Amino acid sequence: MMSVFRSGCAIFCMALVTMLSQPEPSAAQNWRILEYDENGVAIGTRSGREVETDPNAPRLDRPVEAQQVLLVDPTDEQVRELEDAGYRVLRSSRLDELGFTLVEMRTPNDMNVSDAMTDIRYRFPQLMISPNDLMDLSRAEPELDRPPYRQAARTQVAQPAADFTRELSGWGEVSETCGQGITLGQIDGYVDTDHPALRGRRLIFQSFLRDDRIPGAEDHGTAVAVLLIGRSIEGRPAGLLPGARLYAANIFERREGGERGNLAAMVRAVNWLLENGVKVANLSIAGSENAVMRLAINNARERGLLMVSAAGNNGPAAPPAWPAAHPDSFAVTAVDRSLELYRHANRGDYIDFAAPGVDVPTQTPHGDMTQSGTSFAAPFVTAMVAMHLQMGFDADPDLIRRSLQRYTTDLGTEGRDETFGWGLVRLRPNC
Repeated sequence: MMSVFRSGCAIFCMALVTMLSQPEPSAAQNWRILEYDENGVAIGTRSGREVETDPNAPRLDRPVEAQQVLLVDPTDEQVRELEDAGYRVLRSSRLDELGFTLVEMRTPNDMNVSDAMTDIRYRFPQLMISPNDLMDLSRAEPELDRPPYRQAARTQVAQPAADFTRELSGWGEVSETCGQGITLGQIDGYVDTDHPALRGRRLIFQSFLRDDRIPGAEDHGTAVAVLLIGRSIEGRPAGLLPGARLYAANIFERREGGERGNLAAMVRAVNWLLENGVKVANLSIAGSENAVMRLAINNARERGLLMVSAAGNNGPAAPPAWPAAHPDSFAVTAVDRSLELYRHANRGDYIDFAAPGVDVPTQTPHGDMTQSGTSFAAPFVTAMVAMHLQMGFDADPDLIRRSLQRYTTDLGTEGRDETFGWGLVRLRPNC
């Protein structure tokens, strides 16, 4: 009798599995199999999700690291289950200052990022997961018909250009001690710590790239560091806060097709800034809205870190650039000496202020250059936010934003607008 039952069960189970394995309209299949004990008695079911790898399936609408996903605080059991399913841990970082563990995981070889996220969300609905977004130097998303990253415009010059930015911003030239007691942060490209304008400065540089990667964006990262804390050489003005300490993080590497950073490196860099007591960070980076980015910024804000971010260089039709579009970030756009908007600047209701950012004289490892982009406007507001903290303001972005409004020259339509924000902010430090 038992053998007959088992034989009948085998036929029934095969039919049941066939029936339950029929594809759903979606790109993945649910399955459920009855489980039996040694006596052929049904004791339960086993279910799961089998993800198809259709090469024609829709992809994410923004640039991401291929075959990589980010997980926040997965359990050991969850990681083991994913590894059994063909995923592989690339890196696990305990970020004590941000209060979570970030796991960078590679998808199985035949699975794209979209399908992997569908699979993991089905397995662990409560687990935070996101793509490892690619980031660039202050631009939100690439256009499909041109190289994926628009670098800030730059022109090498034979003679140092006259620096109009100090007059336009109201900052003026300051003493070498201006900014003493202030600790700044920077997330950008490679910084040449041996550049003449940075020798002897209180500069600490850290790369967040893998050891086998080539650092990128040295002209950009070095120029921003000099603009923030550089010393005066050969008649050029000193940095905005030459007496400050600067922790500079590089997240950009050279790859085929351009220089790219990613979200995982940015998050680890933010944690490093917090570890070193940074209170104001200059972020010359741009990406898309992402749950992991939002979490990192929220947690950093709770720890007292204020972020000043370039508004992006992808034109008026571009979507908001993150982290600039986060409500607690100070989003800065760029104007030229005639107060005209930088022609590639993003627009949107997240823009807070404008500052000089077109044809800015900069110093780089390859000589003097004029460079343009919202990246070069952000340091002016970074310095102004830092001075507010030194004057005793609480680390409250709304409070400091209201204070900066008192020092702005309205541009564009009356009041705040999506082009210039509140306008050109002008402030002279008392140092």
